[in-house]
Amino acid sequence: METRLFIAALTLFITNAPIRASDVDSEHLFGFTEGADIGKAGEREAETETIGRFGKSAGSYAAVTQNDSLKVVPFDNFRVSANAALAYFQISGVPDLEDRQLATLLGFSLEARYMLMDRHHGPFGLTLIAEPRWGRVDATSGDTLTSYGGTFTIVADKELIDNRLFGALNALFDAQATRLPIPGNWGHDSRIGISSAVSARVTPTLFLGGEVRYLRAYDGLGLDVFSGQALFAGPTFYLQITRGMALSGAWNAQIAGRTAGGGSLDLTHFERQQAKLRFNVNF
Repeated sequence: METRLFIAALTLFITNAPIRASDVDSEHLFGFTEGADIGKAGEREAETETIGRFGKSAGSYAAVTQNDSLKVVPFDNFRVSANAALAYFQISGVPDLEDRQLATLLGFSLEARYMLMDRHHGPFGLTLIAEPRWGRVDATSGDTLTSYGGTFTIVADKELIDNRLFGALNALFDAQATRLPIPGNWGHDSRIGISSAVSARVTPTLFLGGEVRYLRAYDGLGLDVFSGQALFAGPTFYLQITRGMALSGAWNAQIAGRTAGGGSLDLTHFERQQAKLRFNVNF
């Protein structure tokens, strides 16, 4: 059902508005949802991004990840980046998680983006993103382990009203293999998700908007056994500080969800609230 809804939304998204040609960089307009723009050949960008995840079924839970990236566009339509992630955990009284207060290196990742279609010359923007990663700490519990994973995302965006209103759709697949402390024992999990967002210009340098994200968690690398699902929604902002320098962010709350065992929310695989703050500069 979710796949059919996404296809219907994508069809409406593609056909419902004329082609526009704004010079706005759409990549960071939409919060957790990505825009399709990747920059021009020869551009370089430094980015720091903080993601906070808060709230479980009981107790006190906070996990904050700091991602620092260096991005390079070696030629038109292709961008690569290297990323390092630090993490801070403050966990107390959460079922099935050990109490801890910890700051540590989370891991490293590489990212490649290829723009299949530029919205300035086609009906919409379309970009593919592949991000393999290595981790040394579990991103939920803070436990020490070794993991190998990656995320593949399809990004589409469109200028809905000339230079004023932008929309984006994302579809993602994520898989991870984790070597557990017990010798020879591995865990495998995967996720899929779709998201939709809009962002409107309210001043020459400020955009405000909102997004909706639907995520499903599975045991197994190939979406083998359903584990849980969550629907997030919340506001976004994007502020152009100066030319080539911007601050953006989002706040999402889980408004619906369930685990495989039922319930009104999934607070095992996801959190009550997620927030993002990002600063980027081109040079």
